[in-house]
Amino acid sequence: MRRSLPLTLATCLTLTSGSVLAAPPASAAPTYRQEVVVAGSPFQGVHGLALDGKGHLLASNLLGQTVHTIDLATGKVSPLVGPPQGGADDVTVGPDGSVYWTGYFAGQLMRRTPDGKTRVLAKNLPGLNSLAFRKDGRLYITQLGRGVDALSEADPSGKKPPRTVIADPGFLNGFEFGPDDKLYGPLLLKGQVVRVDVDTGTVETVAGGFAMPVAVNFDTSREHLFVVDSVKGELVRVRVATGDKELVAKLPTGLDNLTVGPDNLVYVSNMVDNDIRVVNPADGSVKPVVEARLSVPSGLAVAPDDPEERLYVADVYALRRVGGKDGAISQTTRVLSSRMTFPMNVSLSAQHVVLSSAYLGSLQVLDRASGDILRTIPNTNGVQGALELADGTLLVAEAAKGRLVRIATDEAATSTVLTEGLAGPVGLVADTEAAEPGVYVTEVDSGKVTRVRLADGNKHTVAKGLKAPEGIARHPDGGLIVAEVGARRLVRIDPATGRSTVIAQNLNIGLPRVGELPPGYLPTGVAVGGSGTIYMSSDKESALYRFVPVR
Repeated sequence: MRRSLPLTLATCLTLTSGSVLAAPPASAAPTYRQEVVVAGSPFQGVHGLALDGKGHLLASNLLGQTVHTIDLATGKVSPLVGPPQGGADDVTVGPDGSVYWTGYFAGQLMRRTPDGKTRVLAKNLPGLNSLAFRKDGRLYITQLGRGVDALSEADPSGKKPPRTVIADPGFLNGFEFGPDDKLYGPLLLKGQVVRVDVDTGTVETVAGGFAMPVAVNFDTSREHLFVVDSVKGELVRVRVATGDKELVAKLPTGLDNLTVGPDNLVYVSNMVDNDIRVVNPADGSVKPVVEARLSVPSGLAVAPDDPEERLYVADVYALRRVGGKDGAISQTTRVLSSRMTFPMNVSLSAQHVVLSSAYLGSLQVLDRASGDILRTIPNTNGVQGALELADGTLLVAEAAKGRLVRIATDEAATSTVLTEGLAGPVGLVADTEAAEPGVYVTEVDSGKVTRVRLADGNKHTVAKGLKAPEGIARHPDGGLIVAEVGARRLVRIDPATGRSTVIAQNLNIGLPRVGELPPGYLPTGVAVGGSGTIYMSSDKESALYRFVPVR
């Protein structure tokens, strides 16, 4: 899929995507045409699944903050609940026909009644993950990660606070109640599927030997459990009585959840591929339900001397190489099945790729040639942009702390503060060839682009009055290209004067910040190739765009 519309100096054309490109004055930068590099998806990494009994599949979208319905007869995908209330990691249908879901980052248990009313049932539940109803209508939830590991009972009416049933079970993920009224679910940290008596807290092992089991559901006979193993990319059938295992289908790694239909077909979500597939356990055949090419494209980087302008895309659940000219995806390093930690920003040095992740709070340095991960450095201060300087040290924007820090090359990764007092630093781009080497940083909360001198951390405001600037890149002509997310536009800033020129506007970017993630949330990435073509990620569409100069 490709759209291409040239712009003249006297016109402003609305694209079929709804984007409007404004022609700058004759004295400004060239006009651009907008093109699709990789078409988008309704989801930003699909997670929990449930069937509503009316021919629809419910699918939860954590980072995209939506709950969707999929018409299984037509394949049509429609939003049921949108941002920010729909930030769901798992979803189910209650006995009253209401839809319930868990907000992992928001820490909220949510319900939407059949008449369309949405409310918060419980809050202050960090890491809220999975949920299921017992046959008597009692609701159970789990929390895992973000400092918590627990199974609790929740009140479906929201009148009473959750009550802890088991503390530290070992990361109990997607679960279901069996015909014996006991809970069956996977323990991620132990590689087991277990049976839990929620009345006594007793835990028994049903089957072991999994790499990372993430969800289970019973088949229609209620004698077997289907289990998805995320690391191995396997759908496995377990006989409950004996624990015997049978491989049903081999799938890509990054599986997240499943649900089983009355016809015994198994619907499986994959967060890395941002898709849903249906498996027929009778013959192991696999068919797509929802497909995508990217999951959550955020930070972008391109080598200035690469004539093909191949992009490094921090796709949150993977690092991908995407052809800037043809959109071909040539290489993917996937989370969970590798040591990669949910990349949200990416930058390049001569020999390395630098990734940062506020999702799991870490920085990683990779070898550009081999892709091997050389260093992993924990950082829980809301890391956004990160650069490698000429001496090998890292310069990191700690958005939650409002500062830039240097991280040394020593084994301890010693950190020193370069400057502080920044209002949500997100994007970084180097200006190291200047007489006084420095770095430009976007401040999402203050609406500034600031230059920080590397020698002493001295700050100078380059531009102000912007609305939530995030991604930033240097144009070959020396200008700064900035994603002004709050205004839904792409601008060029003259670093000498601070003058801003609109390149494109009415862009579909800017998911609202949710929960504990730092300023910038899912950063809108910007990169510029040697040809002057500008590349931008769209968080709302899970798409990549390019803006090609036409004069």
